[in-house]
Amino acid sequence: MTEGGRDVWRRPRVWAFLALLPMVALGLLLAGRPAVTAQETPPPAAPGRPKGAAAAAAPVLVAVVDEAQEQRTLTLSGSARATRSAQLMPAVAGEVASVNFRPGQAVRAGQVLVQLVDRSQRLALQLAEVRLAQAKQLLARYETTRGSGAVPAHLIDEAESDLRLAEIELAQAREAVAERVLRAPFAGVVGLPGAEPGERVGTDTVLVTVDDRRSLQVEFELPEVYLPRVQPGTVLQARNPGFPGRVFEGRVLMVDSRVDPVTRSVRVRADVPNRDDALRPGMSLQVSLPLPGRRYTRVPELALQRDRGGAYVWVVRDERAVRVPVLPVLREAEHVLVDGALRVGEKVVVEGQHSLRDGLPVVVIGQATAPATSDDPGARAAARPTANADR
Repeated sequence: MTEGGRDVWRRPRVWAFLALLPMVALGLLLAGRPAVTAQETPPPAAPGRPKGAAAAAAPVLVAVVDEAQEQRTLTLSGSARATRSAQLMPAVAGEVASVNFRPGQAVRAGQVLVQLVDRSQRLALQLAEVRLAQAKQLLARYETTRGSGAVPAHLIDEAESDLRLAEIELAQAREAVAERVLRAPFAGVVGLPGAEPGERVGTDTVLVTVDDRRSLQVEFELPEVYLPRVQPGTVLQARNPGFPGRVFEGRVLMVDSRVDPVTRSVRVRADVPNRDDALRPGMSLQVSLPLPGRRYTRVPELALQRDRGGAYVWVVRDERAVRVPVLPVLREAEHVLVDGALRVGEKVVVEGQHSLRDGLPVVVIGQATAPATSDDPGARAAARPTANADR
């Protein structure tokens, strides 16, 4: 490089400038890098929040804790029997003279059902009646002479004794005739005849059955664990496969005084009205026995959470989330009866549990409508959010 015929690279100032260029470049590079030992500056606090402020409140949807009675329904197998039932057998052996009923006929108390042949017994009855009349006449004749001495006193005494004997013989003859007649002991419905006219029967032959089935008694075995919760008057329901969809209402009549040591159960007898005569003695019935228990706090099913430690719910107390362990007792359609440190009227979280931890501030943004209680016969309303008045 030349300037006016002279070599510019030979000037001392140019060489000095070129020698300083690497040092200037290195200085600029070092000035642009942060120091290795410098600490990072924390980000500035959000506007309006002081340094060290608490975490933001979690939005939740809540429901109110209420109370309900535990209701368990025990299903047992039972057998129906007539309120009153009789198998009629003759008091003496003999020949059937007539059958005076139709199977399934309703009969009144005292109605003649079966008649045995009683010809000889009726003849004996007539003879006893004649002897009684003779004894009465003789005694009456002697009585007219009493005190006159015409008839000795011992003859009058004998006549009185003969009269008494004749009365007894007449009663025996009447009883012999009555033993050959079978009458209905009470009003009811008769079954099939056990013999036909002309057949000879013995004292062990069942000639007819009579059942009073205006109401039926149902017997079933109750496990001993439920014994304290069943007493006379307890309402129950009975069903039979022959009547699908139909329910027969009844009540417990009596509970046996002993528990079977083998089955650990106790016999229970219930009364089921049979006004339209639909049920029959001997039918199998499925008995549904509601067993009321103690009262428990109740929460919506959505509030119940589980982990390795068991079941729990989140409760809002002093605007903070509190984890409360609970023991589920009975699950129903839309809620669960639980046993735990809950109070009626407290608010449990039903939505937003995933972001909660114990002690975290919460803000209630809505409240779910509680379903109808099990004590309320009305239909349960579906849970739905409602506006929070305190929002």
